[in-house]
Amino acid sequence: MSKPHPVFGILATAAAVVLISCSSGSEAQNVPPGGEPGSATPVAVDRVARRDLAREVTLTGPVEPLRVVGVNSRMAGTILTVRVIEGDRVRPGTRMAELDARETAAQLERARAVRANAQTVFERAEQMQASQIITDAEFEQARASFETANSDVRLWETRLEFSRVLSPTGGVVTQKFVEAGSAVSPNERLFDVADDSLLVVRVRMSELDVVHVRPNDSVAVELDAYPEVRLVGRVRRVFPSADPQTRLVPVEVGLASTSRAQVRPGFLARVHFPLERRPGVVVVPASAVGTSALGPYVYVVAADTLARRPIQTGLTSQGRVEVLTGVSEGELVVTSGQLNLRPGARVRITAGPPVVTGDSSSQGEAGDLP
Repeated sequence: MSKPHPVFGILATAAAVVLISCSSGSEAQNVPPGGEPGSATPVAVDRVARRDLAREVTLTGPVEPLRVVGVNSRMAGTILTVRVIEGDRVRPGTRMAELDARETAAQLERARAVRANAQTVFERAEQMQASQIITDAEFEQARASFETANSDVRLWETRLEFSRVLSPTGGVVTQKFVEAGSAVSPNERLFDVADDSLLVVRVRMSELDVVHVRPNDSVAVELDAYPEVRLVGRVRRVFPSADPQTRLVPVEVGLASTSRAQVRPGFLARVHFPLERRPGVVVVPASAVGTSALGPYVYVVAADTLARRPIQTGLTSQGRVEVLTGVSEGELVVTSGQLNLRPGARVRITAGPPVVTGDSSSQGEAGDLP
């Protein structure tokens, strides 16, 4: 019996390889993307909803009192006593310091004595004029002497009042520049008083953003000193002009009083400005939006089948994307597991809101999350 030719063996082996390859390719065509043959791809979904959306800008600035008033000396002299220190609270008219006014007080006593004498002479001259004992010129001279003496008394009373340094407003003493024994000149700064009846944060905002800010807008304020506290602030004013160098516009935010935190001037504040408010717009999670050469798109789940929808997007904020066209409120969009997804593929929802089907008893069975 003759042996088979080697060429026939090689041909038989090649034919077997071709048959196996064809069989494997046929089975691969029956496997849907993302799963075993006949299985559904697990995905997480979220429901298209309407929400208020806004772009947020965060700016930092120190907490400041509404205004700081400088208390100056109204005359030259030597500080005799200082009655307040930094941190003391004062009211309008509180005596903060005194200058050495002993000479002024003596001059005042002398002026009052001269006035008393001039007043007596003037009153006697009035009686004598009525009896025509003295001339009108003598009477006018007596009256002028009395008025001059009265003016001298008012002058020294004013100088004595100037020796007392009084607070022009209520607030907290933030700076003290003098001590007892210091020599001061007129209009020299002695104290700073902060009017803390209202605390404000002044920040500088880009001209591109400030056009969206209006007085009385509500903003959120966070303090580095109290990171767990979120304060409410309101825009008090937007300054009318921008800095010519930086193109930034000052914006002043007033802080509402709070019982949870003792806010002090100098604390660093972070002000969150909601800009470009969009009330009640259609939004989807940012994780649901994909991009391609043709533009953004989302995968919508209808029953258990995927549909790819091109969308037109608007504002993006807080992990949400505004959708202008392409989806409707209430539809389900895929938020995770989008890799290798194809339109028309079968999917199985593993996380997301309840899916409403024709049978109300099946609500809540499609997702693991409420």
